[in-house]
Amino acid sequence: MPMDPARAPADPTALIDDLNSRIVRSLGAHDPAELHAAAARTGIDVGETYAGRLWTGGVCPLVQRYATGGAFMAALTNSSPDALNAAIEVLAAVAPTAAMSFALEVMRIDLDGFTFGHNRVPFELVMRGRAEKIIKREPSSAPPEILLDMLRRRSLAPGEIPKGKIAGIPIAALIACVSTGELRFDQAESAGLFSGHPALREGAGLLDALLRTRWFAATDGHDGGLTQWLAHRLAAAGHTPAVPALRELFTRQRLFLPTAGENLLEIGTPEALEAAASPLSPEGVPINEYDRLHRQAIAIDALLRAGPSRAFDVLAPLFEERVLRCGGMRSESARTALEKLSPAQATAEPRWIERCLRAAQDRELGATARVLLDRLDPGLVDEAAARVEKRRRRAAAARSTVKPPAGHLFERYRAGEHERVWEELLALDRSPPKALAAQAEAVAVETMERVRCGLEAVVERLRAEAYPFHEKARALVPPPRDALRHVERLERLTGGRLPLSLRAFHLVVGSVDLSGSAEGFRHDPKKHGMKPKRDEIVNVPEKYPFMYLSHFDPLVVLPLEEAVAEAETWARGERQGVGMSAPLDLTISPGPSFKANPRDAQPEPVDTVRLPGPFADVELRRGRGGAIPFVEHLRSCLAWGGFPGLAGTSIRPQAVLDALDALAQSVRPF
Repeated sequence: MPMDPARAPADPTALIDDLNSRIVRSLGAHDPAELHAAAARTGIDVGETYAGRLWTGGVCPLVQRYATGGAFMAALTNSSPDALNAAIEVLAAVAPTAAMSFALEVMRIDLDGFTFGHNRVPFELVMRGRAEKIIKREPSSAPPEILLDMLRRRSLAPGEIPKGKIAGIPIAALIACVSTGELRFDQAESAGLFSGHPALREGAGLLDALLRTRWFAATDGHDGGLTQWLAHRLAAAGHTPAVPALRELFTRQRLFLPTAGENLLEIGTPEALEAAASPLSPEGVPINEYDRLHRQAIAIDALLRAGPSRAFDVLAPLFEERVLRCGGMRSESARTALEKLSPAQATAEPRWIERCLRAAQDRELGATARVLLDRLDPGLVDEAAARVEKRRRRAAAARSTVKPPAGHLFERYRAGEHERVWEELLALDRSPPKALAAQAEAVAVETMERVRCGLEAVVERLRAEAYPFHEKARALVPPPRDALRHVERLERLTGGRLPLSLRAFHLVVGSVDLSGSAEGFRHDPKKHGMKPKRDEIVNVPEKYPFMYLSHFDPLVVLPLEEAVAEAETWARGERQGVGMSAPLDLTISPGPSFKANPRDAQPEPVDTVRLPGPFADVELRRGRGGAIPFVEHLRSCLAWGGFPGLAGTSIRPQAVLDALDALAQSVRPF
């Protein structure tokens, strides 16, 4: 606290000289030998040499600078700067009460920026520094405002303040110092410093303090630890008026996302759960927003606690077949829902049990669903399974009575009913009538001819843009002359005819490999006239945007010969009984790290199809989770120029977008 201006001398030097003279008089009441011994005990350092009124550098113990107590007192009488610097601390050794009084007086002097004229040493360093040392030894003797000032100056740690001393400081002043960054505390320090403050004992005081933090006035601040502690205290107290403030932190401030969300769950009232569930977006989580995904998990938990029936209705879009096929963050949200779902909640809403039974067969959600089913009453699970099977049979019977639309399938396909015709093909059983099978095969061949033309346009464009193929010769390879013989060999090995889509792809398209190569990102020393440097990467995405497409799930369908070789190995293991079992999960495409850089690829799940499969189309089981019909996967790939991963990112260079628009004119719908 600054001294009253009316009482303070106008000249700062006169003020300090007055203070020093009074300190010297207090020292004069003691024997010089006693002072000298005190200086020796405290180990005070002063200037090494002093010539006239200028420092010449270095420090040494005071007892060495002044060989006797009389010499020390003589230096004080002559206003020697180094002796004056040490005077108050020597006084603390012989008269602690008087020294503390002087130290507090020094702390109340506001001479920010003042320096001693004889040596240009700042007042803050000389006088205030010595005073702070004395107060720090006995902080319980200092008033709260002095302790706050020392906290602001970082000369006192929060843990060094005696319990109860901080209670005398207005909470608004404390928060103002924290918000401006003068004070910074983590949660533990905030708990130790503020828990005893009388203004923070009730929920209303805690909420008022929370609203005073900078996070409610701006988008950032320095009071993160304090804000989190206040939020925890409000939740522990179950203070329901704090729900709107906690909701604001939860939905707007990413730093407090987990804290505020969990606090709302802890309060647990309908209003609190509604606030925690408010950010839920079952229609989809924004790509690459992992904080949003974390917020989604808390919102799902809140929704389930509020009521499992309503939660089922709201979360149903996450479990749609098209969502699970594509995988990604929405599929992650579906898994989160099953992880958060408790046995009691599933029992209260039987539809959750039915959903778990269906999810148990999913490649991505299966393990999570089975864990929950194992924790449920077996009788309830059996009843749910019977209901699911009954509905399945009813739907199958309804499909069998529906006659397909009139007209030749092939003609309708060429007329533009591409997706509708393939939907009808998917509904066929494995042994349709010969006439219908012939139509279906004609549709499959026409589909793959369009796929081949589209891939030819894609590869041509990538070569023109200097895309770094892993192996240019493998980018698009037509079927071998004996492709039909290989297909028939694969069918004999797997015990059934290949699905029409896969069969036609191998016979019409062949194989495709848009994998990239890290070598394509490096400088060409000969071209640029530079000395080659190992692993030197050209960081020019705007100039060469196609170089980076290999990181966006490039299309790969392995050659037919490799499929036959894998099937032969599988069949050999079957005959020898080494643990392999039908059906065969045939590898169609490697994992994403191989596609991005085959030379440095790590072991990871691959994309497979299960054989023998259905009649028309086969599901491609993605190594990263989810499954999608093979024809639908090809549609997605060609829609994104051979890189379906572009659909899941907002990082799309304009040159790539322009190329996609041009390719769209070359790819016929299929």
